Amino acid sequence: MEYKNKNRIWIRTAFFLAVAVMLQSLRLLLPMPGPVNMFAIGSLVNMTLLVAVCYTRDLGLLVLGLLLRVFACMEGAPPVVSMIPVVGLGNVLFMYWAKCFWQSPLIWIAPLAKAVFLSAGTWLVIFVGGFSAATAGPLIFMMSWPQFITGTAGIFLARVLLRRISGQQ
Repeated sequence: MEYKNKNRIWIRTAFFLAVAVMLQSLRLLLPMPGPVNMFAIGSLVNMTLLVAVCYTRDLGLLVLGLLLRVFACMEGAPPVVSMIPVVGLGNVLFMYWAKCFWQSPLIWIAPLAKAVFLSAGTWLVIFVGGFSAATAGPLIFMMSWPQFITGTAGIFLARVLLRRISGQQ
């Protein structure tokens, strides 16, 4: 029985990774201006990460958070390889905070924690990597307050979707 449950968790993890990768790939298919793209797709990806919190386990969340950024880089979304661990760990932080505080008002701190972590991590990567202003500017913007907005929207969307899935209105 234990073996069957482990397989189910990994299948769910793979499913949520596939859904999140498909959602973040929409920017390649739909012609949207950069900021609209970032807010719409970022909110949907964050929603997917939060729904995954309810259906998978800790190791699955870690894998999901880290691999999602690898796929984004492969698709060309800021191809700064040194940002992979920063964004991946930001995703993991976001999911674990949500897991711990899903039923608490403290859930709303998750987007703030993610935004602060990503902003600080981005500044560190830029400082250590010596990136040009042309590269640094967009990265600093994308990894700051928009993360708070997309994380907050992700929580709202995940709650709505989970209520629909469970049959509650």
